[in-house]
Amino acid sequence: MSEKQYSFGEKKQEYSVKQGTNIDVWLSPKYLSSKKKVIEMLNKYDFLEESDFWILMNETKSNKMAYSGLIISHNGCLKINDNLEQKDKFKAESVKEDKEGFGNSLTFTYINKEQGIYEIGEVSAKNCKNEYPYAMAFKRLFDRVVLKVSKLAFYGVYSDSEADEFKEKNEDSDPKINENKGVTPTQIEKLCKLLKEDEIPMMLNYYRVGSLEDLTYIQAQQTIDKRSK
Repeated sequence: MSEKQYSFGEKKQEYSVKQGTNIDVWLSPKYLSSKKKVIEMLNKYDFLEESDFWILMNETKSNKMAYSGLIISHNGCLKINDNLEQKDKFKAESVKEDKEGFGNSLTFTYINKEQGIYEIGEVSAKNCKNEYPYAMAFKRLFDRVVLKVSKLAFYGVYSDSEADEFKEKNEDSDPKINENKGVTPTQIEKLCKLLKEDEIPMMLNYYRVGSLEDLTYIQAQQTIDKRSK
């Protein structure tokens, strides 16, 4: 039986919010490596689906959109763990909690000598914007352990539990702006005036959200500032 091919929604061009137009895509070696590994797993295991993965994108200094890896959903990690051999499954008894980590971070540590795994899952006010820090720290720990056991971590595959950290690299670090977590009605009104009807879906796809209301304050403001120039 021939292997199925998967594209994960690849395009020749992606929408750049910074430039307000579509720009060429560059397939990084890391992305190609992660794509090859994930396709192997999709063809080997029927419990995983293409929809469990999506592309991590970062705009480069050369004004191209780099596909820099693949992201797996937390549900995807749960599926993998559920299908691992018993000796390789996530062991809750190997978890320790540290409430006084570096920089006032909350950290869960996973140490399992039999598996040869040492991993951490941490959150701080800087890299976790939701109101459930314990759940997020544990989720990051769980996903990182599963990705390591399954070897996906070695091929540029990240978990969606790292999403806040991905956003952090591209967001304005001004603390006054970061205090405003959600998009405002005024911003939505401005976006509707500044963007053409067919540009809104492209922007939503860029930020991986379903509607304007799902945008963060910073995401909306970046687009407004760019298109207002």
